[in-house]
Amino acid sequence: MIRPLRSLLLALALGMSTATAMAAPVADEQLEQVILLSRHNLRAPVVASGALAKATPERWPGWDVGAGELTTKGGVLEVYMGRYIGQWLRQAQLLPATGCPKPDDFHAHANSLQRTQATAQFFVAGAFPGCHVAIEQRMPLGTMDPLFNPVIHNGDTAFRERALSAMQQALTDVDLAPALAVVEAVTRYPESAACTGRGDCHLTLADTTFSAEPGNEPRASGSLALASGVVDALLMEHYQGSGIPREGWGRLNNEAQWQALAQIRNRYQDILFGTPEVARDVAAPLLARVDALFKDPASPKVSLLVGHDSNIGSVLAALGIADYTLPGQYEKTPIGGLLQFERWRERRSGLERFRVSYVYPTTGQLRDALPLTEVQPPGRVALSLPGCSAQGCSSAQFQQLLQRAMR
Repeated sequence: MIRPLRSLLLALALGMSTATAMAAPVADEQLEQVILLSRHNLRAPVVASGALAKATPERWPGWDVGAGELTTKGGVLEVYMGRYIGQWLRQAQLLPATGCPKPDDFHAHANSLQRTQATAQFFVAGAFPGCHVAIEQRMPLGTMDPLFNPVIHNGDTAFRERALSAMQQALTDVDLAPALAVVEAVTRYPESAACTGRGDCHLTLADTTFSAEPGNEPRASGSLALASGVVDALLMEHYQGSGIPREGWGRLNNEAQWQALAQIRNRYQDILFGTPEVARDVAAPLLARVDALFKDPASPKVSLLVGHDSNIGSVLAALGIADYTLPGQYEKTPIGGLLQFERWRERRSGLERFRVSYVYPTTGQLRDALPLTEVQPPGRVALSLPGCSAQGCSSAQFQQLLQRAMR
């Protein structure tokens, strides 16, 4: 399915009028290298069977792609993002103004799942229409590439105990009871198959347990994990905007409800992948790749790495970037969003500066499939890097930051 969709979106990209990207930086700096760490775009949720199917007496809406696969609309959205970023890179004079990129200009590497490989293909179709740009795939399709696999690497028993304690403490520090009540109301959870034979059946954090086993992703079981899965499915339906006149079976209809649901999804990710020690362990392969790409003078000017929300969340937490908001978005690590690592050089002094921004489509842009232009740009938030100034990190500061994050 990937190739026909890519051809469709390639034709779409070629047929559109040229969009105007964000204004190119000027002044006293030159952009020299960019690493893009992206989350895949819109995918179908996993709701046809299992816990989510039993969590409501209602029938979940159907999708025209398999569970977890990138949707056609997700491809359209990624073309928009690729076109926007591609034009910004040209205006910043990092890539040639015309023609197809050479291997030393651009390289893409995506996790070996359908949704990540397809996302990379659609990004390329938008950024370089008409060009043949290979997407690196290191593992058979459907299996996880170790670079993007957000698993625990440390097998030490003491590490495992510290990780579980940190997750439990993070859970204790939040009050999600009101948000869980919203999930119950939207899904009619007490009337679901999951509650059959149970008198007083509710979602409660008291039944949540955690695991942090080497070789596996950090996991939660119980009400928190179930509620997070429900919220993910509802968000994907919201972004898809599939003509359903009443979201959440007619019971999800105001901003306060969405904010409550987002709190569950964001806190779930923070608890599993955002505690510092776990984040450093999980994110170590990706951080090592970022470090190597910046250190190697033979690296491409632009590198695209396409993974998952757990990749972005753990990288941010490992770097110590915890306090940020993305205006116009419910999610902290939104669909189609990317971390943009930038290396700049001051023209007069020759000094390097490193910066990180979060570039992302807003909820409205996803829902309405709005093209991204200078007039209608994606969200962009400059992230504050610990120990660095508002202008970014010096080379030494950035190295120290990466080394701390990989310990």
